[in-house]
Amino acid sequence: MDCLEKNPVSAVILAGGYGRRMGGEKLFLEVNSVPLVTKVIKRVLSFSGEIILSVAPRQSGYVHGILSGIISQYGIRIVEDEPEMDGPLAGMYSGLIQSSFDWSFICACDMPAVSNAVVRSLWRSGTPGTSVIVPKIGGYWEPLHAFYHKSCLPAMGKALENGERKITSFFNAVPLSEANEQIFAHLPGFRKSFGNLNSRKDLLENAHLFE
Repeated sequence: MDCLEKNPVSAVILAGGYGRRMGGEKLFLEVNSVPLVTKVIKRVLSFSGEIILSVAPRQSGYVHGILSGIISQYGIRIVEDEPEMDGPLAGMYSGLIQSSFDWSFICACDMPAVSNAVVRSLWRSGTPGTSVIVPKIGGYWEPLHAFYHKSCLPAMGKALENGERKITSFFNAVPLSEANEQIFAHLPGFRKSFGNLNSRKDLLENAHLFE
């Protein structure tokens, strides 16, 4: 695949989850009075042509209130999931269908260490004709740190119609490029890019990422 400068992509940040293990919605979390999602936004700015924040309808008040300054500052587009749709796959579908570019990098709002170098290595690993470029780290897919083409939409939509909630449920219906760990081995600490925060303990231990 050509470099990202020659192929502008959208960055879709999923923020609609309830954060039950965290004890509160992750979109609302702050570190030193700084919203968690701000760090993710700053991380994806370096390689994206636009940023889309995919939220649930119940989060609209917070987004257009507390986050209004951030949204204006970075020119972020807000996409709300359909009320009858729920889960990360639904958020991905809503974001991808509204994106301006054919390709989107999709991640979650609790991933403050997304690495520019890792994302660019992931992009270059894609093969012509593919619809998904996804890492496989430690034998597991990392579908919320991956590239998706608009050609995925029919398969995504069918999965949602069938009541699927698992992100990878449509992977066998589209051409996919798998990026194994060797692709990132030359990048020190590359695994941090895939990390997400699931508890208050995680949040405290990663507070340095907001400095």
